[in-house]
Amino acid sequence: MKLITAHARLAESSDLAAVLTLLQLARADSPLGPQFVAPETAGLEAHLRAWFEMPESRLVVAEADTELIGLALLQCISPGLLCDVPYVQVEALYVHSAHRRRGAGRVLMQHSAIEAARHGAERIVTVPLTGARSEQRFFSGLGFSAAGARRVAETASVLRRLEMAPATTRERRPRALDELIARRRRSRGLPETPARGVDLTALAERSQAESRITQVNRAVQTRRPDSSSTTAIS
Repeated sequence: MKLITAHARLAESSDLAAVLTLLQLARADSPLGPQFVAPETAGLEAHLRAWFEMPESRLVVAEADTELIGLALLQCISPGLLCDVPYVQVEALYVHSAHRRRGAGRVLMQHSAIEAARHGAERIVTVPLTGARSEQRFFSGLGFSAAGARRVAETASVLRRLEMAPATTRERRPRALDELIARRRRSRGLPETPARGVDLTALAERSQAESRITQVNRAVQTRRPDSSSTTAIS
């Protein structure tokens, strides 16, 4: 197998047609699949050109014998509400399957790191495209560590679950109140779990009231006469 040395550079507008082909292949490799990526690519070229013209976007391409074999989509992020330092996000790093394991990924990341330094970025954040172990090993070998994880759900599904929450979620009583109810019922020879339809809150309040009455009666019975309140009859 002939070893072809790849080099990386910033893409030019004349490269976008070749980049579009690589981008279509990268979409097919995405683990997000049909959740985010549709088989049709209508409008993809227009989206690519619009993204390319954004001032914070950087498109790095890997080239071998004048053929584009890989790409890196970068976003330069300035400090904001949730981050105090500038960073560069690698939205996608892709090498054509026929040219992998030949150093193209490394030269893409090398040039991406140079662009990050030019932007004054203190961090480089990657968004793995395929999630494959080989991809994880590649980034780990360059010193990247895991930071968080993405989850995905259908918007309609989340809305349905949120709308159902008030109807299905019951406010839990304090555990002490549950224990008080069970203790009162045991003292009366009743089952600890009341029959369905019993108002547990009212039962607890009644138990507490009865307890207070019992305590008052006991105090009255055991109270001694107060000498200061007796009346002397002469």
